[in-house]
Amino acid sequence: MKTFYLVLMALCMGAGAGATAAQAAPTTSALDPDATKGEVWLNVGGFSRHFSRGDGYNENNLGLGAEYRTSPEVSYMAGAYYNSVRKTTTYAAMNWQPWTVGPFKLGATVGVMDGYPSLAKGGTFFAAVPMATWEGKRYGINVGIIPSIGKVDGAVIVQFKLRVY
Repeated sequence: MKTFYLVLMALCMGAGAGATAAQAAPTTSALDPDATKGEVWLNVGGFSRHFSRGDGYNENNLGLGAEYRTSPEVSYMAGAYYNSVRKTTTYAAMNWQPWTVGPFKLGATVGVMDGYPSLAKGGTFFAAVPMATWEGKRYGINVGIIPSIGKVDGAVIVQFKLRVY
């Protein structure tokens, strides 16, 4: 868990530095919305921090995925990761983020996923997660909040990504 806090702290410091730089000199994408069209990002999974601390969840959720941004507000993502109940999850989703607050894009990710035995017997199910994104020129993070509802124990999730095109 110490790793989670160290990475989260480093990302926050990096995002803060990125925000300061963005205010001092706007990036091309801030001036030209078309600059973000066609961006391709690779992600390596990330970390989760569950609200129910005593249930032994895996919080190092490594994986591999891709995200394709079609506009400043919309991207599509797909991939797989080792989930919190120690199973492989595959997912496909649309990330819609119509609001911007400083350097952060805010919205939600909606799509389908599998690999959680307590939901749809481990099969495919629909999911929607509030999502915030920070993207620099070469790397970015997605931060989501999974609410505790029914059989779902909530968590904060952090996904790391690297721009490759």
